[in-house]
Amino acid sequence: MSREEELTSVREQVGILAEQVMRLLDMISRQDENGLDSALAEEKLAVLETLLWKLHQRRNRLKSAVIVVH
Repeated sequence: MSREEELTSVREQVGILAEQVMRLLDMISRQDENGLDSALAEEKLAVLETLLWKLHQRRNRLKSAVIVVH
């Protein structure tokens, strides 16, 4: 896989994870409003946020490498 293809793949993964983060935030908000325990959803959110941060870092490294190559 070329760096450009890898960058595209990472970009897609970031989009998917960002969507999941937004859904979890919405779910946590609704659970809080209804007085339900949101601890499990908040734990999942923390994992997704960590993955999202790592993907952003990887994307930035790949983006820099692609710019250097061209």
